[in-house]
Amino acid sequence: MVVKIRLSRPNVVILRILLGLACVLVAWPYVTSFAAVGYGYAWWMVTPGPPRWDVSSPANATAVPKIIHQTWKEETVPEKWRAAQKSCRDLHPDYEYRLWTDSQALEFIEREYPWFLPTFLAYPYPIQRVDAIRYFILYHFGGVYLDLDVGCNRRFDALLGARFLAPLTMPIGISNDIMAANLRGWNLWMALQYVQVMFSTGPMFLTIQLALASAAERAGVAAIAPADYGKYAAVGGGQAFFYHLHGSSWHTGSAPFFLWMYAYGKPVAILALVALVAGLVAWRLRARAAQLAPKEEEESAFIAVIEKGGGRYSPVGNRPADGRPTLLRQKSSPCNFV
Repeated sequence: MVVKIRLSRPNVVILRILLGLACVLVAWPYVTSFAAVGYGYAWWMVTPGPPRWDVSSPANATAVPKIIHQTWKEETVPEKWRAAQKSCRDLHPDYEYRLWTDSQALEFIEREYPWFLPTFLAYPYPIQRVDAIRYFILYHFGGVYLDLDVGCNRRFDALLGARFLAPLTMPIGISNDIMAANLRGWNLWMALQYVQVMFSTGPMFLTIQLALASAAERAGVAAIAPADYGKYAAVGGGQAFFYHLHGSSWHTGSAPFFLWMYAYGKPVAILALVALVAGLVAWRLRARAAQLAPKEEEESAFIAVIEKGGGRYSPVGNRPADGRPTLLRQKSSPCNFV
């Protein structure tokens, strides 16, 4: 036996509201994340971003502790990066050097920031832990962080006058392959509270956090100009402080898809927009046709009934302006449901 339950219209409305609220609650983390990303992109597109650090006249070249931090999964650095690593160490013999292995990074988080340990261990990709640890290291010790595929052309003392410094990157924002930070200087703590590859811990995370920061929190933040960064050789040439090898050891799995989207994203977005508009137009036309179809069928039924002489319809003089016959409402009776 099948029992059919028919809800009244007010109950249907309430049920829809409750379902809508449930969907909002479930999707809220994603909604806020997308809102933050959208705001971050808009901020970088309509504002000049942080000021470019003027290396010709550094205001205070001792703002950042003289420590160079690098990370690798073990103490033995791959041969392809040793020359770059050596170039920075040789040019800065007066700097303390620390190579953080994966085990040392884990011990550091366990000892100094145990509240973050569950999140740190829950990251599905090793690169997320690599990205996250550099923020905690710079917040805790200060100094200069360099990716292992970054080499040094000359001393970078002239870059160390800002409380926090990171290079401008393409197409938008700042990168985290080179960062300099004063000891608990720029409010990296703000970023650490929200560290949860790109949007979770990587460069776009840092880019968005900077956009979300207040003007007071952004005070003392500066950007390394492309000419000093050196990653885009045609811009920096031989005057850049750094040179860059092919790194991106985390570019596996879905990374080729995102790189392809970066290269062809604009035409793909245009085609998707055109397809969306075409789909909406087609849907609207079909909905309009579906609305008109019952009226035509109803008129045909009325005409058929009139021709057979059945039913009670309004006199011709009382019909609507369109001339369509309508059923007259009969007096109520025990068997009358109309």
